[in-house]
Amino acid sequence: MIKVSIIVPAYNAHKFLSRSIAGLVQQTLEEIEIIIINDASTDDTLQIALEWKKRYPDKIVVIDSKINRKSGGARNLGFDIARGEYIGLSDADDYVVLNMYELLYQKAKEGDYDIVDSGFYNEQTDIAKLHTGDNVTGILDSEKKGILIANGGYLVTKIFKSHLWNEPKLRMREKVQCLEDCEILIYLLFKAKSIGNVKQILYKYCNNSDSASKEIMDVAPFFECTYGAMKALYDRCKDFPDFEDCRMAVESMILSIYYSFIVRCLYEGNKRINYKDEWQGFDNAIKNIDSDGFNMLQKMSKLKKEIVSIDYDDNEYMLKRIEPYYINMMKECDDYFV
Repeated sequence: MIKVSIIVPAYNAHKFLSRSIAGLVQQTLEEIEIIIINDASTDDTLQIALEWKKRYPDKIVVIDSKINRKSGGARNLGFDIARGEYIGLSDADDYVVLNMYELLYQKAKEGDYDIVDSGFYNEQTDIAKLHTGDNVTGILDSEKKGILIANGGYLVTKIFKSHLWNEPKLRMREKVQCLEDCEILIYLLFKAKSIGNVKQILYKYCNNSDSASKEIMDVAPFFECTYGAMKALYDRCKDFPDFEDCRMAVESMILSIYYSFIVRCLYEGNKRINYKDEWQGFDNAIKNIDSDGFNMLQKMSKLKKEIVSIDYDDNEYMLKRIEPYYINMMKECDDYFV
């Protein structure tokens, strides 16, 4: 029996893929499968993956996608063939502690948890964090779900019972450059009945500047990513029975995406402005935005008003998450596009 399937999308991952795979094939949990998806790479990513498969034919599965589906689409190919009791996700430019999946699986079986989380370390910032504290573990009620949603977190630090992905079928948005998974974790938290944690740093995030998802995008593709993420977050989760109980937390996440686009769009036309020191109001800033940027801001504001119902000043999660400076910017944008 395969206990954990680990899905690894890889695009032009020459620099880091071998290090990533090495940490996975040496996992102390023996009964795993490692599904590597070559996402139409233009370098030797596929060859590297196939060489590792030759060495570990019983552990590694390689999928060669001829179409560049981006991270979400590549992962979907892995979900479709995963055979594990639990599913884990890892990125090709990161690496994991050698007993990560043994510890996560042991904890999962100990409490029959649907999800188990672990700590995350960011090499660039030298910051480590566990998003799932003891106060929210165990059987999930609306209060715990709200805290977990507002806390954020990462898919890659966790394992999930496979039925969460397959009953009914849950897949990521494809061909999306960033934020392709932002609604997925929240959806899974709504769906899950229980969660456990391993209070150790098991996943190491390496800020690979070559990664496509980490490039500074032009405004138009960033609009597509953020608009799609806001809409998907609401559409995926609004029909859960406890959505209203957790609405404040969900909307705090939506607003985090909303303000990120406003800032990015205004920056394009006001690159010389230090917002915090020289900001003279939304009305002045938007004068320097071209018609495409204006239309994107208008569409974003319209969507926000359709899916967010709690007033900014009444959303406790948002007030903790977003600086007052950016809250005022969102208010000004709302007022401008009445």
